Amino acid sequence: MQLLKLNIWRKLIIVAYALSMIAMFSIDWGYHYHIGHVIRLGVGAVVFWVVVDRL
Repeated sequence: MQLLKLNIWRKLIIVAYALSMIAMFSIDWGYHYHIGHVIRLGVGAVVFWVVVDRL
């Protein structure tokens, strides 16, 4: 995948996903995150990616 050839919406999806992963595991909110949260967030990102693809 060539990131420079992606449109702005897809770049935003990738950046938001990466930032949410970093924030989810680095900020201590007193809630324990596990792999299920990563999978749900990934599925949401993929669904949003497909919706953007349809526009």
